[in-house]
Amino acid sequence: MPIIVVTVRVLLACLMGGLVGLEREIHGCAAGLRTHILVTIGSALFMLVSIFMPVGFGDLGAVDPSRIAANVVTGIGFLGAGAIIRYGWSIRGLTTAASIWAVAAIGLAVGSGMYIPAAITTTVVLAVLFLSRFEDTMESNMHKEVLTVTISSESIKGFDEVKNIVEVYGGKIRKISSEDVNGGKSRRFILDVMVYYSMRRKDMVSDIAVLSGIQEVNIG
Repeated sequence: MPIIVVTVRVLLACLMGGLVGLEREIHGCAAGLRTHILVTIGSALFMLVSIFMPVGFGDLGAVDPSRIAANVVTGIGFLGAGAIIRYGWSIRGLTTAASIWAVAAIGLAVGSGMYIPAAITTTVVLAVLFLSRFEDTMESNMHKEVLTVTISSESIKGFDEVKNIVEVYGGKIRKISSEDVNGGKSRRFILDVMVYYSMRRKDMVSDIAVLSGIQEVNIG
């Protein structure tokens, strides 16, 4: 493969990964510009190696060019997991982990010479990430409420159902903290929730109150 082709593919991968990484950098994410660039050019190089293997070593036996690329997808999963951070009952970094996975795919596409699909995907990924601006606009029609839920210690695992109900009613959980009460027999969860002014709060509280193990529910 001509050196100019290799250079162009690596540089294009750097550019496309850099655009996505820059957006993440602006948002202050731990995996920012450099991380996304390195993932993209690394994926591109893995694909270049996959393409070269049958040509350079085909005489040694059957060579499957897809094996290296397939393992890139698996490897990126571990890197993406490192971008996900758990704060108590809250989880952050899912979008960044998904963007790392996406730029890996872009790098593989560039490395295989699929420039147009890679460019289209980069554009779409950037558009999706910039939807956060739209989400900010939507939140202007919302206000903050504090939801307090007390649940028996034996039923703590059922707290996920509480979060599901909040989301079904259109609420967005921003922060969750908790403390032991009743001598450790119960646990009180305090949720900072963004809710629409039109939200049926009484219905939401009623749905939460009937869950197994729920002892008390308040919002305000």
